[in-house]
Amino acid sequence: MKITYIGHSGFLAEFSNCCCLFDYFEGKIPELAKEKPLFIFVSHRHQDHFNPEIFHITGPGEIHYILSFDTRRYMRDRLELPNLHFMKAEETLTLNWNKGAGSMKVKTLRSTDCGIAFLVHTEDKTIYHAGDLNWWVWPGESKQYNNNMTANFKRYTEPLKGLDLFAAFLPLDPRQGEWYNKGFSYILENTKTRYAFPMHFWKDFSVIQKYLETPAGEQYRDRIVVLEKEGQVIPCPED
Repeated sequence: MKITYIGHSGFLAEFSNCCCLFDYFEGKIPELAKEKPLFIFVSHRHQDHFNPEIFHITGPGEIHYILSFDTRRYMRDRLELPNLHFMKAEETLTLNWNKGAGSMKVKTLRSTDCGIAFLVHTEDKTIYHAGDLNWWVWPGESKQYNNNMTANFKRYTEPLKGLDLFAAFLPLDPRQGEWYNKGFSYILENTKTRYAFPMHFWKDFSVIQKYLETPAGEQYRDRIVVLEKEGQVIPCPED
């Protein structure tokens, strides 16, 4: 398996029998294998996670769209697309292809912002894309707001506790000041994640090195993928 960092929160995960494109916003999409079905995920309607250019992607013989329910209002001219699925929080979707030779189960979590987060299980691997499900505490917000956010984040991520995640795509947003890594660290503390990919850092790659120098970053260094540029390809061996 390999994963390409496209930009912002956008990733392409390539399995042996399918490809998954998450939250494409901008950047170059790698050449896609014609023989593998493509599954395109959109976590919510914000423009930095949902670019209508995804509907112009060509190449794969079979394309499935798995979109957050809140994108539907922007889809009125595309509701007849084949293999189009809208999902709400806490739903499950099973997809099959090649006469059942390939299968995927998608589960969704509620977000602390808009839309949903995705848990995707295929080829005996589970990957997690947070979308905007994050511990969004902010400098300048009221104590009540940040306390409510803390409670909601912990409640919405409860289904992740103890899971074996082969790959997790998690916000590491420098705009949060001293709290930029709270959500990222919490997921690593509460899951068994093999590859943790920072995202949503607004092209500020330095925040990754900053995190690695913290006690949590040191503790989980062997799990954290160091992204250095858009278009970076990361091989993900199983051992």
